[in-house]
Amino acid sequence: MGVSATEAFFASRAMQALEVLAFGPSTATRVADELKVHPRTARRLLNRMVHDGWLIRRDGPRPTYTPTMRIVALAAQLAQRAPLVRHALELAGQLHAAPGEAVHLAVPSYRSALRLVRASRDVDRVPALRDLAPANATAGGKLLLAFRGSWADAVLAAPLDAVTARTLTDPLLLRADLARTRDRGWALEDEEYRTGVRALAVPVRGDADEVVAALALSASGAEVDALLAREPELAAVGAELSWRLQNERG
Repeated sequence: MGVSATEAFFASRAMQALEVLAFGPSTATRVADELKVHPRTARRLLNRMVHDGWLIRRDGPRPTYTPTMRIVALAAQLAQRAPLVRHALELAGQLHAAPGEAVHLAVPSYRSALRLVRASRDVDRVPALRDLAPANATAGGKLLLAFRGSWADAVLAAPLDAVTARTLTDPLLLRADLARTRDRGWALEDEEYRTGVRALAVPVRGDADEVVAALALSASGAEVDALLAREPELAAVGAELSWRLQNERG
């Protein structure tokens, strides 16, 4: 049995509504504005999502809607089974992280970089939605900004967050840093997210050679030159991960 145009419309709008609500509770009127639909249509859609367990409705003069943890649970299941995460976990051990070092895998997440994997000697290699960091503050985030132009334009269209005194928040300075990243093929984080921590990131490429993730190595207390000496090793693992993704079957 095929999917009707109405069913496809509501399915698409439901996903868009979750995107809007992910950033905070909202009214049906605001969701309607974002989705460019009539408020009655938005209200019918949102109430259906409440019925199905995706949203909570809080009544009042202007009822608001908030996502339930069901969407978080779904995202965690997807992350755990994603080929990108599975292969990254298998390959992380090849980097032989020393004490104070960790391997990260990051993907774009709106204005942030989402770290899906963190592997070190002290942490079990278990995939999880680890954390969000401002994209301009981490090696992985800057690597992704450098190679994903449309996303970078969207991120740089709003003020940038400073995490430490060394975080790049000036759009012109950041764009210059991103241009250097594209030219050399790796991104450097120099105490921009955590004081005393530096990191190096390389691209992970999927279909059509698109940069879909960043593979990073962070080190506490390491000098820049010592970290840069690991770049060929990190790049080799990033290339292997890219090859696996591009040749994934099933």
